[in-house]
Amino acid sequence: MADDFLSSQPQPWPPLLQLSAAVLFFLLPLLYLLFLRGSNGEARGRQGNSASAPSLPGPCRQLPVLGNLLQIGSRPHRYFQAVSRRYGPVVQVQLGGVRTVVVHSPEAAEDVLRTNDVHCCSRPPSPGIDYWREMRKLFVVELTSVSRVHSFAYARAAEVARLVDTLAASPPGIPVDLSCALYQLLDGIIGTVAFGKVYGAAQWSPERAVFQDVLSELLLVLGSFSFEDFFPSSALARWADALAGVERRRRRIFRQVDGFLDSVIDKHLEPERLSAGVQEDMVDALNTFAGGIDTTAITAIWIMSELMRNPRVMQKAQAEVRNTVKNKPLVDEEDIQNLKYLEMIIKENFRLHPPWTLLVPRQTMQPCLIGGYNVPSGTRVFINIWAMGRDPMIWDNPEEFYPERFEDRNIDFRGSHFELVPFGSGRRICPGIAMAVASLELVVANLLYCFD
Repeated sequence: MADDFLSSQPQPWPPLLQLSAAVLFFLLPLLYLLFLRGSNGEARGRQGNSASAPSLPGPCRQLPVLGNLLQIGSRPHRYFQAVSRRYGPVVQVQLGGVRTVVVHSPEAAEDVLRTNDVHCCSRPPSPGIDYWREMRKLFVVELTSVSRVHSFAYARAAEVARLVDTLAASPPGIPVDLSCALYQLLDGIIGTVAFGKVYGAAQWSPERAVFQDVLSELLLVLGSFSFEDFFPSSALARWADALAGVERRRRRIFRQVDGFLDSVIDKHLEPERLSAGVQEDMVDALNTFAGGIDTTAITAIWIMSELMRNPRVMQKAQAEVRNTVKNKPLVDEEDIQNLKYLEMIIKENFRLHPPWTLLVPRQTMQPCLIGGYNVPSGTRVFINIWAMGRDPMIWDNPEEFYPERFEDRNIDFRGSHFELVPFGSGRRICPGIAMAVASLELVVANLLYCFD
């Protein structure tokens, strides 16, 4: 698959940006007057902070109102990387009406994720934030604690066995769509966790058939360009979104999601569900948990892609698995603990191909120091983990897939070492990390064990 497709979640900006530029060309004078006052106020605030710390560096060439918005293109992580190479690891860009700081070094990332975690733990404003805060608590308690992840081992084992049987039954010499198979695997794990073993039954076939399409389009909508993201307080921004078709597309996909969830709830309320052996209620957390399917599947696809592109690494990994696991039909989760080279492969993949190129943005709740610079309150903060994974100041030969680099380096990806934070760190660390890693390790180990 193309590198740009798998390196991040889809971000279909260019078509909308072209239409947006045409719309703003006519609205530019009015928008400039509307936002001029706010921009002047922000500038005065920055001048007031400059006495104790240097001002934030960044590109000085900006369009009125839009700032650097049209410069970032469809790959913002690459644009931010280019800016950081010129101005340093902490840079400020103006994205419409939103002052934005992007960090590119472990030290600055630590300032955001640990030192100033309390001051940087807010998210950009969005509707229903209180509801999602409560859902996140439910999500962590019911689905992602270590004990709960261990209790779902039966679901991972069953779906991995199903995957191996499906691939083994494929006719020799016929290509197999491994991407589709891995998506179905993760869908099966999540569905079994939420609904029990009945999720694999025939009665669920219609829901399973549409789930992946609905989820993929939902993620596209959530990752697409919106004026309101960059002009949060502007009625004109909402009007421009409506003109560009963003609102219409959102309503359409949300109706599809509602229809899917309605069918899920109807199945969930059927009396036959309890007679089939489902004793726990996980439906309330499914909506939050489903997002992990896409990112975990993409990570698994990247790992297998890198192994096929690096036969030496694949042969070494296969030798480790097959020498450790003997006379067993499949690798189980107890065997995973002894597969040290597989652990290094997963770390190396997270370095080169993190699930997200930019961590989910934070917003400062009060002024703080990041990388030695004063960052005002209300600033949106991104961490460019994709660029850090390719920084030659941090890694030797950063473009090479070389798992052995972790052999003598005690670096973990669970939020303690800031040169490798694919899941974030601190209060906003991804709560699904334990489930994602457990699924990744089991499926990759079994593919290496069962197939050549």
